[in-house]
Amino acid sequence: GGGVDIKKFNPEKFSKEFILKKKKQFKIDSNNKIIGIVARLVKEKGYLDLFCAFKKIIINYPNTTLLIAGSLEPNKKDAINPAIFKKDKIEKNIVFLGERIDIDEIFAIMDIFVLPSYREGLGISIIEASAMEKPVIATNIRGCKEAVDDGITGKLVPVRDCHKLAKEIIFLMNNPKEAM
Repeated sequence: GGGVDIKKFNPEKFSKEFILKKKKQFKIDSNNKIIGIVARLVKEKGYLDLFCAFKKIIINYPNTTLLIAGSLEPNKKDAINPAIFKKDKIEKNIVFLGERIDIDEIFAIMDIFVLPSYREGLGISIIEASAMEKPVIATNIRGCKEAVDDGITGKLVPVRDCHKLAKEIIFLMNNPKEAM
């Protein structure tokens, strides 16, 4: 039911200069590693687990940015309020972009794409990240399993396991050749 335009989601379109300019536009240091997610701001997308994992990551990797692209869903009962970043004391390492139409450009600046969702139909954002040749970490659930061949095209982690999620992100940060 969903497809990805591989001409739009083509990493060869984006030069190093473009990536540096885009990071600057979002006030992200050019040397920061970027972990990204593209998903509505609701709990079922695994944001609470991602924040838990991210707190563990920035202890050892303070020059890491969590880049969030997704619409606010204030009318959903599991809506996430961006003010949670302050509560978790991770706000200085988070860039919240809201809903975007330039998602291909957003993927271009990511180092790792993460989707720790609890429920997914077909993870189109996973397929887009893969088309952009980004390493992918997603949860081992229906929908994500259809988009990720565990250990080959990405890594699947157990749902609601922020420790395993953090471990896999850190592994990819420490082993960039494994991420390719």
